[in-house]
Amino acid sequence: MNTMKIKVFLIVLIASGVFIPACKKDNGGSSTAKLTSQQINQMQNSDAQDAIAEKTDQDIDKSIDQLQATNYLVPVGKSLSASGSLVITVNHPDSTTFPKVVTLVYTNYQDSTALESFIKNGEIDLTITANGTNKQLVTRALTFKHFSVKTDSTTFTVSGTRTLVRTGHTFKFYGLQGSRFTATDNITANLSYAITKTGVSDTLKFTRVVSRLRKAFLHYDNFGGNLWKLARFRNNLSKDTITLSGTVTGINEKGDPYTKTVSSASPLIITFYRGTPVITSGTMDYTVTGTSASSYTITFKDDPDHPRNTLITVTNNTTLATNSFDRRFSRKLRRWW
Repeated sequence: MNTMKIKVFLIVLIASGVFIPACKKDNGGSSTAKLTSQQINQMQNSDAQDAIAEKTDQDIDKSIDQLQATNYLVPVGKSLSASGSLVITVNHPDSTTFPKVVTLVYTNYQDSTALESFIKNGEIDLTITANGTNKQLVTRALTFKHFSVKTDSTTFTVSGTRTLVRTGHTFKFYGLQGSRFTATDNITANLSYAITKTGVSDTLKFTRVVSRLRKAFLHYDNFGGNLWKLARFRNNLSKDTITLSGTVTGINEKGDPYTKTVSSASPLIITFYRGTPVITSGTMDYTVTGTSASSYTITFKDDPDHPRNTLITVTNNTTLATNSFDRRFSRKLRRWW
């Protein structure tokens, strides 16, 4: 069994990062009650945790989707907007042999298309098996090993396992212009996140046990030429859409259990702008138990005052107090207790 190792320079993943809430806005709704400062900090940190997890997941899924689209042949190329390296190893670089063992090893991986500096290091190991005779319907079992992302303000590390089961797959080819890949995935995960703030000695921690449905519409455009032998395709993020629904249970940085639920009737609809995921619509129910027991309804939409940002509105289901803020870059996670 031969192993093919090819070092590629940051062509597959989009920048992985921490999208931290900022910009408090005027409260919406008819209620004049306000969330307490502790509740606001809790909700903003909770949203930051979601953003960390969502962005990490989307980067990995897109990377392996593109690898699958090339029949597991690692593309050779370089992104002009990136530095550092990614080494991809595939033990069976073909479309027929399963199971496959794939490793992704990052060394100072930095994609400058992000609006803040993000540097990846560490390893992700995958075992990919085919589900029946359709080799496009696969199960991916991932293990994170010493995986971290350093930003301007924080460093977060991820450990644990994540499994994706692909239940649907379609591919539409538009000739030399491009193609669209549609995937329906059931995802489960048990991941631990540790966040170290720059200049702060303690570490924030939270865990997420996930069961969710992901439907992805991924677009690829030709950027290499008009002749078949020159045609090269790469992911066009500006056209991509991700739909998410499901449940997350976990332990927050205070140590209190929580549950977050997104129903299929009002899923999170995610688009991308300059590598940043923007939630354009959706509703989430968020319940915390333990010492800070509370229940909230959270709505997401485009911010009409700040285009390409997600406007998040939080309503306390007991007091009807509300608060709104934008999700965007360049803020630290904070202890809120």
